[in-house]
Amino acid sequence: MSDLPSHLDVAVTIVLPTHHRPGLLRLCLDSLLAQTYPHTLLEIIVVASDKDAGFAIVAELATQTDIPMRCVNIPDDPTQGRSPSAKRNYGVTLATGAWVALIDDDCLAHPDWIRVASRHFHDPGIGAIEGEKQIPAIAKPTVTYKGLLSFTRPGGYQTCNMLYRRDIFLQLGGFDLNFPFYLEDSDMAWNVLDAGHAIPHAAGAIVSHPVLPAQPWRMLDDARRAVLLPYLFKKHPARFKQHGVKALRGSHWIYILLYLAIIALLIAQLYMFALVGFLMVGGLLLLHNAKLFRGCAFTLHEIFVTNLLLPIVPVVKLFQLIRGNLKHRVWLWS
Repeated sequence: MSDLPSHLDVAVTIVLPTHHRPGLLRLCLDSLLAQTYPHTLLEIIVVASDKDAGFAIVAELATQTDIPMRCVNIPDDPTQGRSPSAKRNYGVTLATGAWVALIDDDCLAHPDWIRVASRHFHDPGIGAIEGEKQIPAIAKPTVTYKGLLSFTRPGGYQTCNMLYRRDIFLQLGGFDLNFPFYLEDSDMAWNVLDAGHAIPHAAGAIVSHPVLPAQPWRMLDDARRAVLLPYLFKKHPARFKQHGVKALRGSHWIYILLYLAIIALLIAQLYMFALVGFLMVGGLLLLHNAKLFRGCAFTLHEIFVTNLLLPIVPVVKLFQLIRGNLKHRVWLWS
């Protein structure tokens, strides 16, 4: 390896959690096997769920590459394979590389992913590296596509494209399992920053995230996860504010205030005014739809579910936020 540039002399372990998605896993692994970084310095650890088809896929591909790769699962896993945070932590404990590269099983790494990121490996002030995230262009934008575009901005530290110095990752305790699959990425990166290490953005160290079919029911799942926001705020109040994290957006508060006004008017038996309140909710819903779906392709099912959930989501988020505030004894409302 003496003829290679100095930044290509560091061992790297790629840790990949997966949960019963064999088709996506195979595509991701194919992209990892095509890395231009020296294969003698790479290893791949797939952390799967019990009885996952991923074991057979890794065993098959391991015979076709010179990159050491294996598939493991967490012994006596209390989450039954449903916590990618726990899987990543376990994979890092098994890693032999000085750096650990994280990617998700529904993503594709560009061939120079590790090679480009490796330019930062020898800087002692750097504790992690954020790679570049790309969303493949599609013929007609969708709501999901528009949402993913915001995900590509630097500073999000999403686990689909992050590299950590292994010793620092372990010193900081890895991902906080109180965040099983949401906000754990921000928390971990902020821990690195709070410990005095830098996290540069490595443009050109690219991972592509495909645009999956619309899943409007996930709006409700996202609303339920608001219970974790007060915990993140408690751990990192300054960074929480600096990054402009919003627990409840302005549109959420408008829905909530309208509901409170309607309830008060019904109690006061001012039914005509209450009817006006209901009409205002309907008008707000139309405006919300126009903003969401403008210029987008959509299905009738997506429209129906979205309209069903839009008025419900603010109430669920508020309830979950109250739960989180009470549990962690903080005051987070905006």
